[in-house]
This record gives sequence, structure tokens and C-alpha cells, in this order.
Amino acid sequence: MPNGRMNCFADTNLLVYALDPTAAEKRDLAKNLLELIINRHTLVLSPQSLNECYRVVIEKRRLVERNSARNYVTALQAYCTAPYDFDITRLAWRIEEIHGFGWWDCMLLASASIARCDLFLSEDMQHERRVGDMTIANPFRPGPAFDLSR
Repeated sequence: MPNGRMNCFADTNLLVYALDPTAAEKRDLAKNLLELIINRHTLVLSPQSLNECYRVVIEKRRLVERNSARNYVTALQAYCTAPYDFDITRLAWRIEEIHGFGWWDCMLLASASIARCDLFLSEDMQHERRVGDMTIANPFRPGPAFDLSR
């Protein structure tokens, strides 16, 4: 961990909730969490997560207009530091075999793993499940918050 901080990969759902006016509590939590990890310089995203976010917010959920979605994704591009190449595909195959997650989740997990993330923030996966050196954490789960102070 650089500088003793946890590198945090944000799953697409966290990015989407940060814009969702229909889920005020989750929106506020997602926005605050993203702001925290951005300010700590520990946010990691992949091209896949940004592309999925764009598609979901303009097509599937229709949360914002196309230009607003483009501006949002563009603002997040600086944190798009996780690789997305065939090495990711190979690792995703291993994750799929070992853990049984869905294919696109395996691609995100592989990308985050190769980017040396410590924490994978997602509502859609198994809370506290370990994938290699990375822990999956559901930021919306009730109970004690996970510790980002490390």
C-alpha cells in the first residue's frame, strides 16, 4: 500500500448511486465515500467501470442527460488507473474458476487486483469475501463501517 493507505476500487454501482436522486441515502453515502477516497488519492477505476456507469446512467436508469453523464465520466477519468488488457482476461478466468462470480464482475475484480487494490467497494458481491489480497466490502451494509484509515 503506497503511503500506508488502502487503494479502493469502486464498482460501477457506487458510481451510479452517486448520481441517483431516487435513492437519497445511498446517493449521499456514495458521494461522501467517493469524495473521501478521491481526497486520499486512493480511488481506482477501470475503463470497464466508467463505460458501464455511462451506459447505466443514460440508458438503463436514465438518471442524467447524455452530456451530464459524459462530464461525470470525464471527471472520473483521472482515477481510471486499473489496466484493461488480455492479462486481465486471463486473471478473470482464474477468478471465475475459483470464486464463481459473474464474468463482468470477474473482469472488474481482475483489473482491481492487478492495480493492487486492497478494497473492492461493491453492493453486488459477497461482503468481506477475499479475492487474492483484496477484500470486497459493501459500503451500504448496516453495521460498523470498514476502516479506510489504513
